[in-house]
Amino acid sequence: MNQPRTLGMLFALLAAGGAWGAEPWPEMPSPPKAKVQWVADSMRVNGVPTRVMQFQSQAGRAEIVEYYRAYWSGGYPTKPSIKLLGASTVISQKHGPYLMTVKVEDALRGSSQGLIAVSQVAGSKVEFNAGTLPLMPGARIVSVVESSDPGKRNREVVVFNRQALASVMQFYQASYENNGWRQVQNNEASHASNSPGGMFAVFARDGTEVQLSITERPNGQGCVLVVNEVTKDTGPQRF
Repeated sequence: MNQPRTLGMLFALLAAGGAWGAEPWPEMPSPPKAKVQWVADSMRVNGVPTRVMQFQSQAGRAEIVEYYRAYWSGGYPTKPSIKLLGASTVISQKHGPYLMTVKVEDALRGSSQGLIAVSQVAGSKVEFNAGTLPLMPGARIVSVVESSDPGKRNREVVVFNRQALASVMQFYQASYENNGWRQVQNNEASHASNSPGGMFAVFARDGTEVQLSITERPNGQGCVLVVNEVTKDTGPQRF
């Protein structure tokens, strides 16, 4: 499960609301028969403050959905929302300025896995800010995920580009090298029959590492660029 890209696609559905006073983050109940661990307790997804956990459960997807449907049906002015998102089911409910969301998909032998998220949507502005990442003409930002962990900060930007893979890679190699970055890795995925090509490169400078992954889209429709920037030796930061 590609967590950052999955989160970006999920929270692209969110819209910002009006201003709210300070209110504690709601507690999220764990799914039945599940092991739960944090992905990040301080994150921004497309500019929205977010907390995310992931889980693996022996219960099936339908049982997980029914558990949260029942839990979020009492004490709330509206019924929880249940939607299909690709191969997953997303169930959500509003709690004051927050949106509580569970995204669950099928796993092996009738089990399930997924993400549990709380987002402070009201009073937050949804934005797709590339930061210092240079963009090619016609590029479209799909998602921006920022997180803060002990000793490092992470920022992942997913971009659709109209240009071919080789042109995109050449643009970013020149952009980073001309700005004092040192390329420490460069791999090109071999073209298997009927499969997209891809390239991966890593650049480093002053305690920061940038990983670029580029994958061709089908039928000559450009490519997808995933840029993960990791800044190390940073102090604690809360979003």
